[in-house]
Order: sequence, then C-alpha cells, then structure tokens
Amino acid sequence: MKNGGGPRRRRQAGMGAERRPFERTGGMLKGFMDHWVPTRDNISGFWKLDFEAAAKTIDELKRDIDFNNFTFYTKWYTNGIRSELPYLCNHPEASNVKTNNEWGRRIVSHLHEKNVSVGAMIQFLTYDRQVWERELTIDEWDVGEFAETDFPVRIADFTNPLFQIRIKEIIKEHLTQFPGIDYLFLEFEGVKSAALQAIYEKWAQDKGLPGPENVHYDPERAAHCERIGQQPELIWSDEVHAMMRHYYGLNLRAVQEAADELGYEGIVGVVYHAYGYEAFIYPDIVPDARWWLVPWNYWVFEDESERTERRKQASKELMEKWKRDGHSVCYIGDVTMGRNGFDPAVKTKDIRDFYDFSVRLGLDGYLGMGNPVPEVGLKWQAVTDEHVLEARKLYRELYGEGEGVGAGEGV
Repeated sequence: MKNGGGPRRRRQAGMGAERRPFERTGGMLKGFMDHWVPTRDNISGFWKLDFEAAAKTIDELKRDIDFNNFTFYTKWYTNGIRSELPYLCNHPEASNVKTNNEWGRRIVSHLHEKNVSVGAMIQFLTYDRQVWERELTIDEWDVGEFAETDFPVRIADFTNPLFQIRIKEIIKEHLTQFPGIDYLFLEFEGVKSAALQAIYEKWAQDKGLPGPENVHYDPERAAHCERIGQQPELIWSDEVHAMMRHYYGLNLRAVQEAADELGYEGIVGVVYHAYGYEAFIYPDIVPDARWWLVPWNYWVFEDESERTERRKQASKELMEKWKRDGHSVCYIGDVTMGRNGFDPAVKTKDIRDFYDFSVRLGLDGYLGMGNPVPEVGLKWQAVTDEHVLEARKLYRELYGEGEGVGAGEGV
C-alpha cells in the first residue's frame, strides 16, 4: 500500500492475472458509489444490470462528469459477489452470481480502461440470518425496506476469535476474485447500546473493571458529546473505548494480514461516522500509517439547527486534526441521499460546503454516496429522478465536465 496518490502495481503472487492498464498518480480521488449487493428496486437497480447496460451507464456518466473513481458496495446488508463462503448468501438475480463474478471483473477492467480506479466497500458486521450462526450474533436488524432480503440480518459478535478468521476469508476471496480492485474500504457499523452493554459487562467481569453504571468519561470526549448534543452514553466511556480499541484493532490487523499474505498493494481505508464515537478510536489504531481514514456523514438526514451546525464544525475540525497528524483522509459525502421532506436547496448547500472544504484542506479523496443516474443508480427512498438529475448537474460543476459535455452530450 502507499500513502496518497493512486495505487501502485501489486505483486502477482497469489493473485489473478487481471491488471489495471494505468497508474493514477497524485490528485484528489473524486468518486461515486453504487451497489453490487442485492437491493430493493427503489434504492438501486445497478446490481442486476447485464454488463452491456452497466458499462453504458458508466460511460454516459463519465462523458458527463470527470470522476476518477467508482466504488461499489460488494457486501452490505446482503452479499454482492458469487461467494464460496458458507456464511454469505448468493442471490440468484445478482449479476455477479449469474456470471460467477465475471460481471464484476469486466466492470473493473472497463473502468480501468477509462482511467478510473475501483473501490470495494465491505460491511463486515451484517450477515443473512439463514446462514450466520446464532452463537456468533449480538443483535438483529430488520433491513428488508432497503435490502433484497425477507429476513433480518444478524450482527456479528466482533469479540469472537472466529470473526477475525472470517474477516480474512472475506478479504482473500474479494482480492482473489477481483484482483483489479484498487481500494478496500472497510465498514464495521452495527454496534447498538443493548448489545454493547452485554459485551462490556462480560469484559468488565473478566478484567475486574467497573460495571456499566460506574464507568468514566474522558473530558475531551465528554466535551465533544456536549457540543454535538449527544448524551455521554456507555459507548463513549473510557472503559468501553479501551475495549473497542482492543477488538477493533484485532479486526483491522486481520485485514492487514490477509492483504499482506496476498501481496495487495492497493489502498485500504476504514470507514466510520465523522463525529461519532469511532472518530476517537480508529485514527489511533490503524495497523499501518498508510491506511486511509474515511469519515462520512449525509447532512441531508439531519434537521437544520444550531446543533447540526455544531456537528458540521466538529466534523471539519476532526478532519483537520487527522490531516495535521499525518493521516490520509477521504470524506464520504452525499450525492443522492435524502429523507422525506428534505430541502433540495439545503442539500445542495451542504454538499458544496463539504466538497469545497475537502478541496481546501487537501483531502486525499472525496467519495460521493450515490450514482446520479435516473432509474437504476443508487439513491435513497425520498430521492426522485428529478433530484438525481439536480445532483448530477451539481457534481458536473464540482468534479468538472466530462469530455462529452463539449460535444453536447451532457445530461
């Protein structure tokens, strides 16, 4: 792996034969996102397009907007690749399942031919209930409104040593099946209060630490909670942060070991909420200084208020700190997110504000959550095709016009 710029060539030992035909050097990553994972039709239809339709969608967007990265959720609440692992489901409608992953490999190669790097976003804590063991589960979520599944997903017990083994298996399968992937973005969202309390109670008993009612709070984190309007719950306590650093560190080292064993030289980044509790953990525990920090937030989901403005400022100050500390930072911002009743003008203002901030601060990347393509592109439920076209116009301005705009091809 390397710090900043673009991925360099990876060693071929243990990897497939596909190699990207270019080496992107320098400059800020500017990307969009969509799903390979099975998703409800009103969220995304990209995951079940045939290759020709998917390539056409990418080509038309590239002619319109000058982006240099496209990142795909390869595992979210559902699994988006054809997997041999017994704890990942293969959806019969997924294009990768239909083609034994040739669809995804062709998309990676096609993007490389356009001088566009490719990222894989992997959510490690969520698994289909019918294939993930109950004894390795700390919680369940009903996600059928968004994901193409009729069952709740199970949240993995990240304290179980078997979890680190499975992290390595998932990474190795991804990199073996898709050796052209340039960026691995890792997500571990899914720890809620009730499950956390049970985990901490066991940890505290084993370590002789105070129970949940007698934990302590670092003044810096306590002040941050007050600033963002967050009650200092158990997850913000000193004792829980020490526990999380231990287990989250094991998870990240498992990724590092798998990548090293395969000679992976792309860029690895850890994804977390920009002003949440993880912002006080991950920057200190990444196993390699070359890893990227990838904070996210979609301000369109928050009310206009003084509290939200404080959260925005806190997020910016944290990113400034991480850059001063020498980290590579890539912000994930809104493209086609939105909740019922959102104000498009406020959405546009916030997108522009955080993109401009990312440029001024010299962030290593800005990754937009969503794919501004009507009908099939990734968007949230309250977002219409009209909103999608507005976002497309905005990002044409922010990222720059594609080569086709001058020829009258812009949407």
